Amino acid sequence: MIKKIFLLAILFISISSCEKFLDVNEDLDSPYTSTPNFLLPPVIANMATSVYDHGETDAYFTQQVATLSGYHYEKDRWDYLKAHRIPQWRRHYHNISINAKHVVESAERENSTNYKGVANIIYALSTLTTTDMFGDMPFSEALNGNPAPKYDDQQFIYSEIIKILDDAITTLENTDLTTSRKLTSEEDIVYGGDINKWIKFAHAIKARALLHLTPNVNRDYSQIIIEANKALEDWEDAVFNYALGDGSALQINQWGPSKSRPDWDYRSNILDKSAPSHFMLIEALKYDEENKIVNDPRQPLLMKPNDKGDYLYVYPAEGKSATLSEKDFPDLYNSYITGDLSPMLFFTREELYFILAEAYFQSGDLNNAFSSFTDGIKANMTRTGVNDSDINNFLNSSVVPHNSSEITLSDIMMQKYIALWLQGEIWVDMRRYGYSDQIYPGLKKPKYLAYYWDESDPNEWIQRLPYDTETEEIYNKPELERLGAYQNPDWLKKPMFWAKKF
Repeated sequence: MIKKIFLLAILFISISSCEKFLDVNEDLDSPYTSTPNFLLPPVIANMATSVYDHGETDAYFTQQVATLSGYHYEKDRWDYLKAHRIPQWRRHYHNISINAKHVVESAERENSTNYKGVANIIYALSTLTTTDMFGDMPFSEALNGNPAPKYDDQQFIYSEIIKILDDAITTLENTDLTTSRKLTSEEDIVYGGDINKWIKFAHAIKARALLHLTPNVNRDYSQIIIEANKALEDWEDAVFNYALGDGSALQINQWGPSKSRPDWDYRSNILDKSAPSHFMLIEALKYDEENKIVNDPRQPLLMKPNDKGDYLYVYPAEGKSATLSEKDFPDLYNSYITGDLSPMLFFTREELYFILAEAYFQSGDLNNAFSSFTDGIKANMTRTGVNDSDINNFLNSSVVPHNSSEITLSDIMMQKYIALWLQGEIWVDMRRYGYSDQIYPGLKKPKYLAYYWDESDPNEWIQRLPYDTETEEIYNKPELERLGAYQNPDWLKKPMFWAKKF
C-alpha cells in the first residue's frame, strides 16, 4: 500500500503537469493543491534516500571503508573539481524540502496538524543533514521560486532548525486527532501514525544538533542531556522499513547487493569494490591479523571473511595489491544495514546512548557516561545480531573500559564509530574533534590525494562538499563567488562553524 500511495503521488504530479501543459486557458491564479496523505509518503521515502546518499559518501571520508582500486577521484582523492552533480544537494531541495512545504501547506488548509508536525520534523532533519555537508546554504529565501536565493550563514540555519523542531513538538503535542486527517501506517512507514514517537524523534534530532555545537561553539551539555533523555522515554528507532514494500526498485535498500537505483541521479553503492580500511578493521574492531583473532563479535556480522577465513583491509587511496583479487577481501553485504530489505536507519537507540555518554563525560559525570556507553554497545550489538553471552564477554574483555574510572572520550567516540556503521553522522564527529588521533587512535590522513591537498600538512582534511554545479554554478554563481566557493578547492578545506579550527 505504501508503494501505491507513493506512485499515486508521482502520478498526481505527472497528470497535473500534463493538464497544465495542454490547458492553455488555465487560470494561473488557481493554486496547486493535494491532500497531505498523498504528499507525505514521498517525502519520507526521499529522506531515506538522503540518509543513504550521505552515508555512502561519508563512510569513505571517515575510513570505515575504502575502495579496492584506490583511484576513485572523490572517495580516494578528495577531488571534487571534476564533480558534475552532487546528489545530496539536489535531494534536499528538489525532493524533500519543496514537497515537505507542500505537505505543511495542504495540512494547514484542512487543520491536519499531525501531518504538519511530521513534515516539519523531516524538513528539519534534511536541513541539518544538508548543512552539515555543505555549510552555508539557501534557507530564508529558498523554496519561493527564486532561482538565485541568498546563502544564509550556517549558524543562523542551526538556530532555525532548533525553532522548527520546537514548533513541530508543540504542534504534535497539541494535535487534536478528532479534527486532523488520520495518519496511519499507509502514509507513515516510520512510526505508523504514532504521534508520540514522532515527538521523541524530534527530541533526538534536537539532541544531535545541539551536540554538533560542542565542544567548539558551546560547552554547556545540559540541554543535550535533557533532549536525549526525553527521546529515550518510550523510544522506538526511526527507520524506513523496506521489508514492508514489494521488492521493486523503490522498495529496496540502496546499501543492498541489488544496488537499487530507481532514478537517474541515484548513486549505486560500490561495497563490492570496497573493503574495510586498516583503521576500521585494526584500530576500531581490534582484529588481530597476525593470529587471526576476532576480538569484536560484530566483525563477522558486519563483514564476511574470504574463503580462507581471512579478513583483509586496504589503506585509503592506496588500494589492494595487484596480486590480490576482489574475492580476497571481506564481503560487506547483508549485514543489518546492507541487505536489500535492511531498514534505512534515520536515528537509533545506540546513537542516543552515545550522545549521552559524550555529554555526560564532557560534563564530568563519569558514572552516567560509563552507563550510557555500555548501553550504547549493548544496543548496537543486539541490532548487529550478537548474542547475550558474546556481549557480556566483550564487555568484560580488555578492549573496553570496565568502570567509570577507566573510561575516556576516545573510548566513547571509537565505539560510536563502530555502532554507526556506514552512517553519515560519524563524519560530523570526526570534524568536531579535528580528526584527532588522540580521539581516534591510529587515524591517518590518506596519501595520494588530489594535487591541491598538502600532503605535508596533517591537519588539512576534507571539511565539506562543493555545491551542486548544475544548479548553483548556473543560477547562483554570484553567491558562490561571495562565499569564495566557486571552483575553489580551498573551500573543501574550510571547517564548519562547529568544527575544530586549526
